[in-house]
Amino acid sequence: MLPYDTYRIYQIQRTKSLAEIRRADEQAARLAAAVSSVFRGITRPVRAMRALRPAVSRSLPRPA
Repeated sequence: MLPYDTYRIYQIQRTKSLAEIRRADEQAARLAAAVSSVFRGITRPVRAMRALRPAVSRSLPRPA
Protein backbone atom coordinates (compact mmCIF):
# COMPACT_ATOMS: atom_id res chain seq x y z
CA MET A 1 0.00 0.00 0.00
CA LEU A 2 1.14 3.48 -0.74
CA PRO A 3 1.05 6.10 2.02
CA TYR A 4 -1.94 7.95 0.59
CA ASP A 5 -4.00 4.76 0.27
CA THR A 6 -4.66 4.76 4.01
CA TYR A 7 -6.15 8.26 3.84
CA ARG A 8 -8.24 7.32 0.79
CA ILE A 9 -9.65 4.31 2.66
CA TYR A 10 -10.43 6.56 5.63
CA GLN A 11 -12.24 9.03 3.37
CA ILE A 12 -14.32 6.28 1.79
CA GLN A 13 -15.37 4.75 5.13
CA ARG A 14 -16.13 7.88 7.13
CA THR A 15 -19.63 9.31 7.36
CA LYS A 16 -20.14 12.31 5.09
CA SER A 17 -22.09 15.41 6.08
CA LEU A 18 -25.10 16.50 4.02
CA ALA A 19 -23.08 19.39 2.58
CA GLU A 20 -20.32 17.02 1.46
CA ILE A 21 -22.82 14.66 -0.14
CA ARG A 22 -24.53 17.57 -1.91
CA ARG A 23 -21.17 18.89 -3.16
CA ALA A 24 -20.19 15.43 -4.46
CA ASP A 25 -23.54 15.12 -6.24
CA GLU A 26 -23.09 18.54 -7.85
CA GLN A 27 -19.61 17.63 -9.04
CA ALA A 28 -20.87 14.34 -10.48
CA ALA A 29 -23.67 16.19 -12.28
CA ARG A 30 -21.20 18.70 -13.76
CA LEU A 31 -18.96 15.87 -14.94
CA ALA A 32 -21.92 14.04 -16.52
CA ALA A 33 -23.03 17.25 -18.27
CA ALA A 34 -19.52 17.84 -19.63
CA VAL A 35 -19.21 14.27 -20.94
CA SER A 36 -22.68 14.47 -22.47
CA SER A 37 -21.82 17.77 -24.16
CA VAL A 38 -18.67 16.30 -25.68
CA PHE A 39 -20.57 13.21 -26.85
CA ARG A 40 -23.33 15.34 -28.43
CA GLY A 41 -20.69 17.47 -30.16
CA ILE A 42 -19.06 14.38 -31.63
CA THR A 43 -22.32 12.80 -32.79
CA ARG A 44 -23.99 15.98 -34.07
CA PRO A 45 -22.46 15.76 -37.60
CA VAL A 46 -23.53 12.12 -37.92
CA ARG A 47 -27.09 12.95 -36.88
CA ALA A 48 -27.16 15.85 -39.36
CA MET A 49 -26.07 13.52 -42.17
CA ARG A 50 -28.76 11.02 -41.27
CA ALA A 51 -31.41 13.74 -41.21
CA LEU A 52 -30.50 14.81 -44.76
CA ARG A 53 -30.64 11.29 -46.14
CA PRO A 54 -34.11 10.07 -47.15
CA ALA A 55 -35.48 7.22 -45.07
CA VAL A 56 -35.32 3.85 -46.82
CA SER A 57 -38.05 1.38 -46.08
CA ARG A 58 -36.83 -2.12 -45.28
CA SER A 59 -39.71 -3.68 -47.22
CA LEU A 60 -38.73 -2.02 -50.52
CA PRO A 61 -35.86 -3.39 -52.59
CA ARG A 62 -32.77 -1.21 -52.59
CA PRO A 63 -31.71 0.37 -55.88
CA ALA A 64 -28.64 -1.23 -57.43
